[in-house]
Amino acid sequence: MTGPISADLALLVPELILVSVALALILAARRIQGSQIAVAATVLAALAAVLVSGFSLSSGPSTAFGGMLTRDSYSQFFKILIAASLALAALLSVRTVDGRQVPRGEYHALLLLASTGMMLAASTLDLLTLYLSLELMTLCAYILVGITVESPASNEAAIKYLLLGSFASALLLFGISLTYGFAGTTDFAAIASAFSGRGPGGQPLLLVAVGLVMAGLAFKIAAVPFHTWAPDAYQGASAPVAAFLAAGFKAAGLAALGRVCLIAFGSEAEILSLLLAGLAALSIVVGSVVALSQTDMKRMLAYSSIAHAGYALLGLCAGTPQGVQATMTYAFFYVFMTIGTFGVVIALGPRGETLQGYHGLAAQRPWTAALMMLFLLALTGIPPTSGFAAKFVVILRAVSAGFVPLAVLAVACSVVSAFLYLRVVVLMYMKEPKEPEPSRFPVAISAALVVSALVTVIGGLLPGSLTPWVKAP
Repeated sequence: MTGPISADLALLVPELILVSVALALILAARRIQGSQIAVAATVLAALAAVLVSGFSLSSGPSTAFGGMLTRDSYSQFFKILIAASLALAALLSVRTVDGRQVPRGEYHALLLLASTGMMLAASTLDLLTLYLSLELMTLCAYILVGITVESPASNEAAIKYLLLGSFASALLLFGISLTYGFAGTTDFAAIASAFSGRGPGGQPLLLVAVGLVMAGLAFKIAAVPFHTWAPDAYQGASAPVAAFLAAGFKAAGLAALGRVCLIAFGSEAEILSLLLAGLAALSIVVGSVVALSQTDMKRMLAYSSIAHAGYALLGLCAGTPQGVQATMTYAFFYVFMTIGTFGVVIALGPRGETLQGYHGLAAQRPWTAALMMLFLLALTGIPPTSGFAAKFVVILRAVSAGFVPLAVLAVACSVVSAFLYLRVVVLMYMKEPKEPEPSRFPVAISAALVVSALVTVIGGLLPGSLTPWVKAP
């Protein structure tokens, strides 16, 4: 028995690293006086997970635990991305954790455990392990949103998130149970085989099962109409937690969606394409338009993340491996430009959470303003940033799949979002300062901003650099 168990655990080395450090932080929580130790432990654990995942990125696929989990290029790609978002979120948490009554050890342990759930979600080949993985990351997210217990807004956001998240989890579990009733299994490949040749038109409950599973997964990426939790959660949570939700959670949700759509429900590609196209169109329109009226930066970025969830879904609408690869590329670049944007918000402190705080920033902190402009241009999709390359590949896949009106809508909403993002640029460069000069921010935040900026620039100048590593499941 030792041999098979050891082989199974060998596939989970990145997850085991994160869990081990999380347990160590929990045990030593009372002895941790400053945040530096917890931040260093979290960053080192994330880097170790990146190295382990990168080492096996080009290795052949293998399965563990009776075929419930897999290690392939697809899962390793997302593990690297999730670990990177964890490291950056930990670096951005230095000021927030020190400035509030936040338990340092527990906070970073929750980040590590949430990332473990994300990695498992990217590796799963079974609906039950997918559900458990998503619940692990979501339960940690509830606590992270409300961890600043002295803040009424944080408590309110956590309660709203919990209530809506519980409802979404129930939908997902109900969809899994209906799928099991039809297929007699929860294994992705077996579900695809059982569904093959059984059209949803003649089986209404089968269509309901697919719709419920998609609804539960759409909640994880905050796609419309399952998005209502995001603005309140982002606004009520601390900025590093909001950045982690916008980046890491989005990547994990897209990883799960890609595998489920391509493998488990691949036989229903036509129905899924229409369903995903509807989610994409609603998310792009609602996220882009509603964000225009926001004055709170975290709330504005929440609606921005909703719109970007729609753009990411454009690749999945194609229902092909090439479409999934386009979504992978989008997810990778999106994580860094989003974390970079939140990083500037965090660096500016309370001033950075309102639009008024950006008045005349270029005159006071020219480099900070330049970084913010870079990230906003990337979110808009203006070349030569990685945001342009990301939007180009997903829109191209939508066109090749025949969703030309959806592609046109995506381009039109990109123009709308340009007003949203460039408004901040105008405030930074064309207005007089209304706030005192911001204080210098810690080295850890600077490091996170530099890494995010480098990926954003290199991704725009060398858009094909990810191609050898982007492989569909």
